[in-house]
Amino acid sequence: MATVTERRLADYIGLTVRKLRSDRGFTLQALADESGVSKSYLGDIEKGRKNPTTDVIEAIAAALGVPARELLYHAALDEEDPFLQPEQLMLEDVAEEDAESRELSQLARRMRPTDRRFVLELARRLSR
Repeated sequence: MATVTERRLADYIGLTVRKLRSDRGFTLQALADESGVSKSYLGDIEKGRKNPTTDVIEAIAAALGVPARELLYHAALDEEDPFLQPEQLMLEDVAEEDAESRELSQLARRMRPTDRRFVLELARRLSR
């Protein structure tokens, strides 16, 4: 009986690196030269055998011309077999909402009470 092995994040990172490298027409050697990561280590990353550090991920991402967080995001959301579900990657949206809420609160504190009530009523109408 065959056993089903669960993929690790390293597998998804490897698949994503391979896809991005291939899409850009890089050989392993060319990516190694651009990133400063050895060819054999890159091969092991692509095969999911190695867990790259954040420094290595950043070097690879820079060489591929993508932000490191985009590389990780695509690895986590592999279309065929996602490591994470989209709703598990909402941290950035939440952080942005928190920043906007803080800014609104700071601005409201500087307003006259009548202006604050007006803005509040406007926000209520817009949210319907």
